[in-house]
Amino acid sequence: MPYRAAISAGTKLVMLSWAVYRALDADRPAGLSPTVVGELRNRLGFSGVTVTDALEAGALRAYGSTAERAVLAAAAGMDLILCSARDAAQGEEAVTALSEALAAGTLDGTAFDAGAARVNALRAGLS
Repeated sequence: MPYRAAISAGTKLVMLSWAVYRALDADRPAGLSPTVVGELRNRLGFSGVTVTDALEAGALRAYGSTAERAVLAAAAGMDLILCSARDAAQGEEAVTALSEALAAGTLDGTAFDAGAARVNALRAGLS
């Protein structure tokens, strides 16, 4: 399995696709699936940073707005959320939605902080 070898080699960041892996989660794409992210973290032991593919991808049309997609991705355990539509408003919409979801308790603050810590550790290792 390539993931085991990559993790053993010290991979620091994994991008999850928007593919649906029916054997794991028939209802959600990988980057929106707590089950798929859980497989990566728990079964395979990945402790690095997870990143989504582009949030504006056509494969996500059924999952609402940028705001809704960002919250679903964060709730699934994604650490970095890629807003690449070349529109600053897209990023602002995602940040606002994430902030509101944290304030409302829709997102687990402890899990969110753990993700931020993983991202900060990655950043520190790049300097």
